Amino acid sequence: MQLFKRIIAIYLILGFLTLAYAQTESQLSRSAGKLVEDSSIDLESKVKLSEPVESLASKEDSSGDALVEQDTQQKFEISNRDDQYFSIYDADVTLLSDLDYDGYHHAFNVWFDVDVSYESATVYAKLYLSRDGEPWRQYYSTDLFSINGDDYSDAYEVTTELIDNYPQGHYRILIEIYSLNHVGMVTSALLDYNYLGIAVLLEDLGRDESDIYYYEEYTYYHGGVGSFSMIWLLLIFQVVIAARGARVKPR
Repeated sequence: MQLFKRIIAIYLILGFLTLAYAQTESQLSRSAGKLVEDSSIDLESKVKLSEPVESLASKEDSSGDALVEQDTQQKFEISNRDDQYFSIYDADVTLLSDLDYDGYHHAFNVWFDVDVSYESATVYAKLYLSRDGEPWRQYYSTDLFSINGDDYSDAYEVTTELIDNYPQGHYRILIEIYSLNHVGMVTSALLDYNYLGIAVLLEDLGRDESDIYYYEEYTYYHGGVGSFSMIWLLLIFQVVIAARGARVKPR
């Protein structure tokens, strides 16, 4: 009976540690962007050379956005222009890589065409992901680029590879556009797959290639309480000690 209670207690501790570990894990991805018509840049090669970055806090925590906007205002001396209106005329997502052929991709491309009602503007985009209704998390911010009226040649694209801690699921993609001449977001768009009204099936690289060869989940590990392998070793060690203790007869 004592052995059973000890095992239950160990499993409860393991569950708590696993939950704490999952909550402290960082979502890692790497992305690269360019104007669609810029043939001098190979996005896939640029992505491979990029360092993995952590996704930012969810949109429910607006402090990060406020700091970015404040920094942008100070750096570029933003002035409001009420005569300009923005819209994302067209946008789409293309799935790029599914190594284990299970329908869930770890790499994808987002492209979008931003229009402005009058003259030209300098803008940048923030891209977000949300899995199965969870809070939005920003995974990339583009460089500055120029748009001209409704010109289609200024369309922009971003290729992304999800590296770690993106569980298999149905993801939505959000694009937010910011202008140097305006304070705050000027337009946004929510993407679905091929205009079918369904979320995009994504997972990280580790899960995508797990059926092909062994992958160590801590390869891109940042922070947290440790790897799952150490937790399981601790569990086995505790069970062995408890079992030996149960066999010792009292004098």
